[in-house]
Amino acid sequence: MNLGLIPALGGGIAELRRSGQDSRLLDGYFRAYAAAFEKVWYFSYLPEALTDYTDDAQLLRSVQIMAPRHAGSRGLRAMTMPVAHSAIVRRCAVLRVFQITGVLPALIARARFGIPYVTTYGFSYSALSRPGPTRLLKHLVERVGLRYATAVIATTEALRAHAGRIARRVELIPNGVDTGRFAPPMPDREHTTRDPRQILYVGRLSREKNISALIRAAASLQGRLPLLIVLVGDGPIRESLAAEARTAGVAVEFRGVVDQRLLPRTYAAADAFVLASFTEGHPKALIEAMSTGLPCVASDCDGNRSLVTPERTGLLFDPNRPADLAACLERVLTDHALAETLGRAARELVVAQYDLGRRVQQEIAVLKSVART
Repeated sequence: MNLGLIPALGGGIAELRRSGQDSRLLDGYFRAYAAAFEKVWYFSYLPEALTDYTDDAQLLRSVQIMAPRHAGSRGLRAMTMPVAHSAIVRRCAVLRVFQITGVLPALIARARFGIPYVTTYGFSYSALSRPGPTRLLKHLVERVGLRYATAVIATTEALRAHAGRIARRVELIPNGVDTGRFAPPMPDREHTTRDPRQILYVGRLSREKNISALIRAAASLQGRLPLLIVLVGDGPIRESLAAEARTAGVAVEFRGVVDQRLLPRTYAAADAFVLASFTEGHPKALIEAMSTGLPCVASDCDGNRSLVTPERTGLLFDPNRPADLAACLERVLTDHALAETLGRAARELVVAQYDLGRRVQQEIAVLKSVART
């Protein structure tokens, strides 16, 4: 039985490497897929080869990247992908689409060759767009992609309920993390009175992530708690955040993109993790932080609420009220017993429910259950 993998629109392993996520795909998914299927093909939008990212003999035998010769229009690539690689596509028993935005090639392959596909529904992408033609187009792609999928993998209960109104079969399989890699430091994290205290954020530096609220919260705590904000990631508002921090007199360290394999050290050095987003799907960075036993403070939105039980596995705050964030931060940074209790319960939750290895095996079971025989 052969498997075809289709990334999000315009995606490829090189894009994942730019965000430090390529090792998650190779180690967390490719290895499990290679063990479960005879052959795995990854249909990239970018000119690349698997040897660009690994020299692992087993992966190189079992996984092959089908890539264009040159970079080009992602829309054109999406339309022509099933035709350009028709001989390979026809050999796939099932196609796995990593996000609903990448569903167009799978829709074409289903219509032309009758190949079933399974797509992840990890976010309502049309909801993020401003009103206008682009939003309408994304909404259409989302609805059609859900309707014709043989199965849909929803990452939260709210997304499962929404997809269930359109799709014929919806499986709830949340995002997961490598709980062995993202583990509490040994010995257990020791809370000290060292200054400054490190507040960590991992993710894209963009408006919807509401990082300005973190800077304003830190500014309000100056004089009581010396703080250092550590931002891991990159994005379009990096310079404006740096300027805002300078004006507020807040210490901010921009680490840039950090490879997944190195991230656990970053979590281990922090005293608290903050995710202040206005909206989230099922945030992997938050799960990573919880898996390391780091006390987490998150905005009160659907995706974060699916992970954080207030006062048990973390603290929630109103993303429109930086003062609420400041109060939560002061609590976890000064009440060591609370921080340890939250971190321990968060780690237990992630190990029990969000281990990546178990989640990928669930996914493989779904893929095999709908594959052509």
